[in-house]
Amino acid sequence: MPFPRFTRLAPPAQHGLTLVEIMVAVAILGILASIAAPALQDVIVQTRLGAEANTLVDAIQVARSEAIKRNQGIQFCRAANSSSSTCVGSKANWDSWIVVSTSGAVLRRGRTNDNLRLSSTLPLDSVSFIPDGTSNVSANLNTLTVCSPSGNGNRSRVIEIGVAGRTSVTRLAGNCA
Repeated sequence: MPFPRFTRLAPPAQHGLTLVEIMVAVAILGILASIAAPALQDVIVQTRLGAEANTLVDAIQVARSEAIKRNQGIQFCRAANSSSSTCVGSKANWDSWIVVSTSGAVLRRGRTNDNLRLSSTLPLDSVSFIPDGTSNVSANLNTLTVCSPSGNGNRSRVIEIGVAGRTSVTRLAGNCA
C-alpha cells in the first residue's frame, strides 16, 4: 500500500503593494507633475487672454451694431471704474470699459481680468461709431492690447479696429509692456 502523498498548499496570494513600490510610484508622479505644471500655467494664461480678447471684440461689435440700429453715435471707451457711466477721456491702462450712447445710456460695461493688462493706442482711449457703422479710428491709432505678465510664448493679443468697424485679433509673443 502506497504511502499517502502530502500535497503542498500554495502560498497565499499577495494582496497590496510594498512600501518600495509605493515610493517609486509617488516619485514617478512627482516627476510627471513637475513637467506638466508649467504647461498647465501656459494653458491658463492663453485661455484668459483669449477670453478677454473675445469679450472686447464682442463689446466693440455691439457698439457698432447699436450705432447702426439706433441711428446714433455709440462709443466704446475706458471707464474710471466698473460702475462708471462716463468715458474717462485720457490715456492710461484700462481696468474697466463701457459702451455708451451719445444720450449717455450705458449699453454694456466690463472689467479687465485682474491677471491681465489692457492698453490702447486709441485717441483718448475710445472709439466712436457713427450711424453708418464706421469708426473714427485712423492708422496706427486703432489697437487694444491685452497682455499677461506671466506665462511663456504668445502672451499678448492685439485687437485691431478698422475704419469700417472690422476687428481682427493677432497673437504676439514677448514681454507685457
